Amino acid sequence: MRTNYIYNLDCIEGLKTHVLDESIDLCVTSPPYNVGIEYDVHNDTLRLDDYMQFSKDWLTEVYRVLKPDGRIAVNIPYEVNMKKLGGHNRVNMSSEYHQMMKDIGYGFAGIADLDEKAPQKVKYSAWGSWLSASAPYMHNPKECVLIGYKDQWKKLEKGESYWTDSDDDKKGFMEVVSGLWGYFAETRGMTEANFSLDIPVKAIKLMTYKDDVILDPFMGSGTTAVASVNLDRKYIGFEISENYCKIARSRILKEKIKIETAEKGFDFWE
Repeated sequence: MRTNYIYNLDCIEGLKTHVLDESIDLCVTSPPYNVGIEYDVHNDTLRLDDYMQFSKDWLTEVYRVLKPDGRIAVNIPYEVNMKKLGGHNRVNMSSEYHQMMKDIGYGFAGIADLDEKAPQKVKYSAWGSWLSASAPYMHNPKECVLIGYKDQWKKLEKGESYWTDSDDDKKGFMEVVSGLWGYFAETRGMTEANFSLDIPVKAIKLMTYKDDVILDPFMGSGTTAVASVNLDRKYIGFEISENYCKIARSRILKEKIKIETAEKGFDFWE
């Protein structure tokens, strides 16, 4: 199995052909939400039943490749509107994913509520229900991270953790175990939907040891790989878009150069 590499493949196909059983320590990802984002390859407007089957299929493959003490962290919105895609108006995405994961066999280890710093929220207008209770519209834009595990939550072997006894690390640790994760949204237009670096960084720090293998089935612009490189973890990922793969690989190379120059005592300028 090749690590520190992003395959330009559909994740289900790639997991089946390139990832061994029980070889992954942590899967951290943000899958497509099926809300009509115009990706260059993926269809983000699947019928609701098709989307749920797709989600169950990739979650099942991830379950296979996780080690017995492997973990998973999935960034999803609490709820979305899929009325036009065969749904019954709003879909409680966090509930649907939790049930799918439970049916597959995952254990539930918690949920992190994402608290966006300097939020870039869409301003919705719901004045059609003003002064009328006929059919009010309410939109919750918040997201969360569902955390699960395969056979057991406790790691079978101890390794080298990220955390030290410094005050900054204690503060960071207390934040991630609080279940309220602050993050800055990625606003650079690298892809159509960019994963915040804060999310995989927090998940990797909390749930893995040095040299553990981190999987992201939806690598996009390479955010999970960048986090892994910075935290001395190995990574493996899949991305169906050739263009996004190029963006991710370029970004990872730049990050490695930045780290190497810093280790040699040189300044690295963006």
